[in-house]
Amino acid sequence: MGITGLANRHDAEAVVVLVNCVGGAEMRVVHDLLTDSLNTPTVLVERTDLVTIPMSFDPGTGLLDVDGRRVRPVVVWTRHASACAMMAQARPGDGTRPLDAVSWSRFLTQVAAAATGALPGRTPVGAGQLVDAGQLGVAVPRTVVTTDVDAGVRYLAVPQAVVKTQDFRLFEPDRRNWSTYLPEIVDRDAAPSDRPASGRPVVVQEYVPHDRELRVYYLNGGICAFEIRKPEPSSLWTDPDSVTVTPVDCPAVAVEAVRTLCTAWGLRFGAFDLLARYTGEVVFLEANPDGDWLWFERRARWNGVSFMAAVMVRELFVRGTSLGAHVNDCDAA
Repeated sequence: MGITGLANRHDAEAVVVLVNCVGGAEMRVVHDLLTDSLNTPTVLVERTDLVTIPMSFDPGTGLLDVDGRRVRPVVVWTRHASACAMMAQARPGDGTRPLDAVSWSRFLTQVAAAATGALPGRTPVGAGQLVDAGQLGVAVPRTVVTTDVDAGVRYLAVPQAVVKTQDFRLFEPDRRNWSTYLPEIVDRDAAPSDRPASGRPVVVQEYVPHDRELRVYYLNGGICAFEIRKPEPSSLWTDPDSVTVTPVDCPAVAVEAVRTLCTAWGLRFGAFDLLARYTGEVVFLEANPDGDWLWFERRARWNGVSFMAAVMVRELFVRGTSLGAHVNDCDAA
């Protein structure tokens, strides 16, 4: 299958481009809603397509050719498009090398930069999120990043701390190794552990007594929230049946915190983990611009995030094209 030449940008069909660089069906669900319910031309690129389908991009015209189909990306949503993520999730025998992952990451960045609407946007890395949040008046837990957990707990001088390895599911694809990275609560006054220095930095964070745990999704101004109940911090992976997920009206203080951060970061989509203290104060833990949502929807038996994600993309597409007369198509869906 050859690649056709790239011509004037007005010759190409305006489309949404969804790119799923790792696992998960989130982009497939959004694609189906856009094409089946919201009458929106959409191209879905799965991770296997990156190595099997010819693609070409002209930075001068902003046109993308996918397997011989010339399109003009108006909205581009990429998930886990970093070189590190693609390399970590490479499958044995697929031939993915570091140079391949870097080249694809740069390619997708260029395509997204040419679009009118790019998703998800960026956030500060790791503890940088907490620094920004604190400076913006959002409450955060005391945190240290260390290779020595016991020393980190002593340094924080709090009754309990949570030890976390961020993004372990993404960068450790072998589930058999996950038990090493699961979050755990450590008591300050417990006997010193025989845990050796990990050799890699981990997050040691003040344990925040709380009434509610919230997973809040920000969708370009829209908000969807779930309340999470679980016996232990690791229960999502060790005992998922013990976890309850309930759709809830997001507390106003949580909405304000999330919108404050997204405005500061220029973030269009993000999954936020928050704790609500018994006093009503909301404490920000982290935001994931590539956060998944289908597992939470299945547990809650409610697909509001998927629908809002598709509507968000549709609205960005309409805004970025001359299809204003078709906006009412959404009303019938």
